[in-house]
Amino acid sequence: MGSFTLPATILFMKKLALHWQILIGMALGVAWGISASSFGLIEFTADFIKPFGTIFINLLKLIAVPLVLVSLITGVASLSDVSKLSRIGTKTIGMYIMTTIVAVVLGLIIVNLVEPGKAFSPEKREEFKSQFAATTEQRSSDAAAVEQQGPLQALVDIVPDNIFGAMTNNSSMLQVIFFALLFGIALIMIPKDKSAPINAFFDGVNLVILKMVDIIMMAAPYGVFACWPDW
Repeated sequence: MGSFTLPATILFMKKLALHWQILIGMALGVAWGISASSFGLIEFTADFIKPFGTIFINLLKLIAVPLVLVSLITGVASLSDVSKLSRIGTKTIGMYIMTTIVAVVLGLIIVNLVEPGKAFSPEKREEFKSQFAATTEQRSSDAAAVEQQGPLQALVDIVPDNIFGAMTNNSSMLQVIFFALLFGIALIMIPKDKSAPINAFFDGVNLVILKMVDIIMMAAPYGVFACWPDW
């Protein structure tokens, strides 16, 4: 029985690869959620477990914009000429479109096969409808507003009018990417003696941010366990 003590379990978890730790944490989180719903522990979970999940999600949001901005600037600036960027960009856009199509098709197939929510009782469905009525109405109005926009509005939305405003909103990530690409291209085009200090600065910042990612991901198994939906 001694092999199943808490220190031994923690040591075993540390020996596993991070992705296995995350999957185990996710499975334990699902098991805990089911148990909490069955044994009346929802309030306890919301008060003492969910905050750690919220902190983990906030940490991921915190690092998202700096990671994308600095890594893209560093990557583009490391190219010897702009022509290489066009080839890389074409491949990247192609992969993005392909993975998006796969994700949409896979999502539609799973939704139609699983039919999420079907297992809930009619009373529970009505409760959810009333609880999320305001959110549903907001999403519907947002979708209607998008339908009224011109065909090139998506292109217009990529170009920010204020980069600092874009960096304060994770939903404006495409605008951050556009600025990072433009900044990196400009670094390639100016004299190397002028761009060298800026490249060195972003290289250092990139290393710091990557180390921050490593620190945050150490808490990932516990963070995914503690994530709790806003029901």
